[in-house]
Amino acid sequence: MKIVIDSNIIFSALISGKEIYIDIFKINDVFIPDVVFTELNKYEARLIKKTKLKKNEFGSFVKMLFEEITVIPKFAVSPDNWHKAYDICSAIDEKDTPFVALSLELEMPLCTNDKKLYEKLKEKGFCNFVTVEELIKPIRD
Repeated sequence: MKIVIDSNIIFSALISGKEIYIDIFKINDVFIPDVVFTELNKYEARLIKKTKLKKNEFGSFVKMLFEEITVIPKFAVSPDNWHKAYDICSAIDEKDTPFVALSLELEMPLCTNDKKLYEKLKEKGFCNFVTVEELIKPIRD
């Protein structure tokens, strides 16, 4: 499956250190907007402090995750999809605009752990989602 993930999926993966995320990313084509690097840099110290991984494992885990992710630059998203995403996200959380815009641009479902975002986007008519649980199911079966 081809999916767009938001940064909270990356954060969950980094904090938990669970290899299931690497498995999910390996069996799916995973895309994320380049804004993720800004967020990772902003929260780097907090992520390292909260991670369940040992310090020497953290860097390796980050590399393994990002080997399986395609990062798309902002300018690759059309202005139309950017505006649609902004219109949808502005009343929810503007910071989610790049993820919704990329989902619209690539016509792929968005995977998020943000329940508030999920509910509010559905209310606004954006329903192209996939859950982490749905992505884990084929791995466990």
